[in-house]
Amino acid sequence: MLNIYYHPMSFPSLGPVFTAEAIGASYNKTVVDLLNQEQKSPEYLAISPYGKVPALTDGDFKMAESAAIMRYMARREKSDIYPSDIKAQAEIDQWMDYVNHHIRSAVGRVQFNRVVAPMMGVRADETSIKVGLKFLENNLPVLEARLSDAAFLCGDALTLADLALVAALEPVKMAKIDMTPYPTLTAWLTARRGETFYTNIHTHFGAEMGQ
Repeated sequence: MLNIYYHPMSFPSLGPVFTAEAIGASYNKTVVDLLNQEQKSPEYLAISPYGKVPALTDGDFKMAESAAIMRYMARREKSDIYPSDIKAQAEIDQWMDYVNHHIRSAVGRVQFNRVVAPMMGVRADETSIKVGLKFLENNLPVLEARLSDAAFLCGDALTLADLALVAALEPVKMAKIDMTPYPTLTAWLTARRGETFYTNIHTHFGAEMGQ
């Protein structure tokens, strides 16, 4: 049985959970108490030596890193969401890398300083916020253009790349990131949030925490 270790406010955690739902995998979810540093406990470090979420166990097998977990589960279930064709996989990997390096990391800067830091009683780093917003200003137009030409990042069907993008953009409303310059991307995201892989998890980002 697959067991995904995650936290609902850690949006990198949500990629594997969305994937498990999208491929119809049988799995359990375990919430890791980040505020109380459960991710640093010896028990959790035995699963994920990085001390971060997400992580996965499949029997005795253990692994971490969101994108790697997503690919593993899709291969395990032989899902068309990550087809076996090497060129199809390469295209999906390309977009997953773009999303993770150029979108998710930038959103993370803004989310941490506008949402998480105040919860922790830490002063927000305004410079980091500006850097994150500039990265998004430079890189979100690529996604706007791509989704103006195709139904999904890799063509006509949902793939892991799309799930990674949904997860990466989860905090934009809470973090007050302006998405009005990207109407196609915004409409696309709204549509994805109406699909069962999403609605089986929550109604919106932060719902589990009363946000």
